[in-house]
Amino acid sequence: MPTNYFYPHDAAAIMTSLVKQLAAESNITKVDSNNFVDAGHTVMEAGLEKVMNAISVLITRTIVESRPYNGKFGLVAKDVDAFSDRFRKISFYSKKPMESGMFNTDENTNIGTGLGENAGAGSQWEQNLAMPLEMNFFSEFAWDYEYTDVVKQLELAFESEGALVAFLNGARQNFISDLEQQLEAKNRLLVLSRMAGIKLLADSGVIGPECSVNLTKEFNSTYGTSYTTAQLLHEHRVAFLEFFLARIKNDSDMMENRTAMFHDPMVKTVSDIPYYILRHTPKADQRMIYNKRLFTEIKLSLAEIFNPEMLAGPDGEGVQYWQSTQSPYSIDVVPTLPDNAASSEVSIDVCVALLYDKDGLMSSNAYKGMLSTPIHARKGIRNEFYHMLYSLCNDFTENSILYYMSDTSTEYFVGDGTEDDFLLEGTATTIVSVKVDGTAQTAGTDFTFANNTITFAAGHIPASGKVIQVIYK
Repeated sequence: MPTNYFYPHDAAAIMTSLVKQLAAESNITKVDSNNFVDAGHTVMEAGLEKVMNAISVLITRTIVESRPYNGKFGLVAKDVDAFSDRFRKISFYSKKPMESGMFNTDENTNIGTGLGENAGAGSQWEQNLAMPLEMNFFSEFAWDYEYTDVVKQLELAFESEGALVAFLNGARQNFISDLEQQLEAKNRLLVLSRMAGIKLLADSGVIGPECSVNLTKEFNSTYGTSYTTAQLLHEHRVAFLEFFLARIKNDSDMMENRTAMFHDPMVKTVSDIPYYILRHTPKADQRMIYNKRLFTEIKLSLAEIFNPEMLAGPDGEGVQYWQSTQSPYSIDVVPTLPDNAASSEVSIDVCVALLYDKDGLMSSNAYKGMLSTPIHARKGIRNEFYHMLYSLCNDFTENSILYYMSDTSTEYFVGDGTEDDFLLEGTATTIVSVKVDGTAQTAGTDFTFANNTITFAAGHIPASGKVIQVIYK
């Protein structure tokens, strides 16, 4: 395991590396305590800028191996080579079996009059080519990290092994912690976008309801109760957790089957026949990010909740909050959707977990080099700019399931400019809010509600293409 800090016994090896980089002709081949200061003078003779560049290279190499601050949402992070800057995926639609011509049946007889190329089961030259689907996942963000070197500190660093170690630890610790926190923030946004995207696509019917599971609603529907989210998390938490674990285990098992469930099947219709992209996710490829704080507060350890006997398979990572430390369970996000689909704000009261295929959600951060400024003669400083490239893949055609809790339901419609009535699929007793393209509508003025139907008033009918969001209890 790499260490998080340099120690005095590392100083000799560090100095040896610097000597090799900067003074190849030197007779100092190995540095120890006896010749450390002499080696320091040899290194400094190469010039301050070269010394700083060499140290920067040394620190940069170490970044890959050691991370004093362990950023969250690391489950989605992959090695830089896991996928290139442009991620191209070829999938194939599932084809149906063909009628047989080997047997004399009533439906596909091989005996009779008028036999031709299209008789019976069809011609042997009939084509049944594979139907590929090519998708490109390409998102990258270039970003820089700036670090300022103080020349005097470098000069003092070569006075002893301890001074050099202190100098390197200061620069290294600061750099790595900042880098790790930046990556955590980017990975957090990636996960939030996927969670909100699942909810939005499921509510609007693009993907199946099995992809977005309201545990409060499912519990009440299963047991014929009418508990609120708060009641389930406190008064009935044991029963709820048993239900939750059973649901995840069943879903995890189902994800191993090759189906059109749990993802965007990218339906394609040819000659009135629908074709689907089918996926399956073995246990070894399943990942889960969950709200660790939620379970901590109900006084159950992770060992009690996620143990091999109750949930076999998914590697998991617990996080203390999703979007804000002030509201650790909730999210409020406008997700990025595939194919530039219209997006809108998604608010979820309590997000519990995200179960997903490891190939459907991943990121990488590539170090693209460092460039430095000349030494500022008056101030004795020099700036280094480390260039990074963050790449991500958010593939909705791979399996994923969002688990959340809410006392409300959400449905989406799309206006056509003329339709004024919108019938809700679920049973609503109270309308919490109605929005058209994110703009709140006023009950009694913009719309009315009766018989489970939202009716827009004349002059307030949503225009064609406008997204209508209805939240209700």
